[in-house]
Amino acid sequence: MIKCEKKYDNVYWFLLDGLRPDFLHIGDKKSTEQNFFDKLLERGTVFNNVVTTGAGTFTSMHSIFTSLLPSYNGATGWTKTALRKFNQNIFTIADYFQLGGYETYVYADTDGDKPVPLSGFKIWESCGYRNIIKTTNMGRTERYRKFIEEINRRQRGKFIYYHTDLLHDLNCGLGEVWNSEKYAENISRTAEEFETLFADHRITGNDLVIISADHGVILDKDFLQDGIRNGDRQYEETVISFFAIIGKGIKAQVLSQPISALDEAPTLLHIALNQSMPGQGVDRYDYMQNGVYRESIFFREKNTYCADSKDQSPLESDIFYVRDGKWKYVYGVNDPRCEWLIDLENDGDYQINLVDKYPELVKKYKTILKERFSKCIGFQYISNLGFDKRVLEKKFSLVLNVDQICKETMESLLDLGGAYHEIILYGKEDEYPEYRDNYKVKIVEKSNKNKIDELCSGEWIVLISENGEWSGYFLSDLYRYIQGYEEETVRITNKNFLAVKKKDLNNAECKKLEVKGEIRTITYACKDDKGKRYILFGCGKIGKRALEYLGKENVYYFVDNNLTTIGEERYGKKVIGFDELKRIYNDYTIVISVSPNTNAAYEIKKQLEESEIYDYVMFDINS
Repeated sequence: MIKCEKKYDNVYWFLLDGLRPDFLHIGDKKSTEQNFFDKLLERGTVFNNVVTTGAGTFTSMHSIFTSLLPSYNGATGWTKTALRKFNQNIFTIADYFQLGGYETYVYADTDGDKPVPLSGFKIWESCGYRNIIKTTNMGRTERYRKFIEEINRRQRGKFIYYHTDLLHDLNCGLGEVWNSEKYAENISRTAEEFETLFADHRITGNDLVIISADHGVILDKDFLQDGIRNGDRQYEETVISFFAIIGKGIKAQVLSQPISALDEAPTLLHIALNQSMPGQGVDRYDYMQNGVYRESIFFREKNTYCADSKDQSPLESDIFYVRDGKWKYVYGVNDPRCEWLIDLENDGDYQINLVDKYPELVKKYKTILKERFSKCIGFQYISNLGFDKRVLEKKFSLVLNVDQICKETMESLLDLGGAYHEIILYGKEDEYPEYRDNYKVKIVEKSNKNKIDELCSGEWIVLISENGEWSGYFLSDLYRYIQGYEEETVRITNKNFLAVKKKDLNNAECKKLEVKGEIRTITYACKDDKGKRYILFGCGKIGKRALEYLGKENVYYFVDNNLTTIGEERYGKKVIGFDELKRIYNDYTIVISVSPNTNAAYEIKKQLEESEIYDYVMFDINS
């Protein structure tokens, strides 16, 4: 347990996806546009000039939670593959709060990949599906209600992170041009919903509240066409975010000097736990309390799509941004149109390129980039806690037979958050050498199979019996489920797993509990699911990839909403309509084979659920 001063009963962090600070009206009591956000933020310190570290939610939030740039914490890119690369040896801010004696919770009102690292959280939840735009209720489903009841039952000692996508999703409904007027209207709608959500949490004067955003957004232009014409620029409006802290002892003020999003975690830990945090951020406590501001150079990485290549340095991966006082330097390795030096005080954003006029400045910033990103090769994270995650007490030991479980299953179980579970692989010692240095993994020879229980350090042993990619909620759901049976002798089973307390592994008196649906498990289709019968919803390029991945012998039909394709064949499979699907879906597994996190995917999910079809999975486009 870390030494800390627990200054607040509870800590609540609300992240508002895509809220720009220049649309806030803090302190402007005459404004008719003041909303609940503005009135709430007036009560604390607001940093309204926060420079984000990534172009999207995943990269930005993983950096905020670790105080490290994406190329250092590993979460470079946009997809689940980016999150899989996250270095789970790193302590996140949630780890610090849990080690400091707080119960830790995370809630996202969207379905899909987790916006923050799950390391350090014991309970995580989402609304389960996206109906936000349809109902404008921040995903207040039955799961939300249960989540609120759960955390409200524990009156003190909670750290809760809440990620709301409502504003982002409302804006996505505007198409490829997000109009400023409509954006402002959507902020007002979001503020109304947020007021209810805030009240649901029963926050008191002894609690600390954080309100923030992950990144900015581009308004009033077709950002897709702009990217085609001008390269993947990093506009200031996409960079600037905000971070606000509200609680006893916190001044009511707006601070406009620029800080980095990397500064948020060390500042918050100082305030809440009087604890320092290693990383690349600066503790801004003195700026808050005493007005002492330290100048910094800020970095931002764009996408880093190519960072998978072992032959490329992170500097070669994509587009980078350096902010030094009034100067902004943008460098795009693979795009000759993207090298800019901008004087933000005198010339405006992307108005005049001063690269040729100030070659010494260009050389300075290019050298800074090379030095900074060359350091992330072979980067070793060193915690200031005096120990590493290997020694933390494990709740679960997940046991897999490598002869029965495919690599995708192992990786998806490794993706599950936190240092509080381990994976036991029994097979040959020379199998899967890539996992040998992973602190979560123990590899056991088949000859030692009978001694697995001795090697498991978890309180519970979980035997995994099903191939597939596992839901990120699995361990959270299982943890919740077993809380009611900690004092009993039980054996929990379903078709996917068997869980039993280590001390009761050989106890014949165990009471058997058959779980049917309470614990979410497999969400993605896996090619090693023998005997599965698939119908693919979507017959475009991704449908073709899904067909090849799952095997033509396992796919029986395509489904398409385009009436002109019904009855035709695509890639050797008949295309059926939705009405026929409703008649036969019980005999198949439905795989949504369109790009995830798009309107098309959302509409298909909505279409299925409105017809009370819930047994579907999403094809992982990274397969």
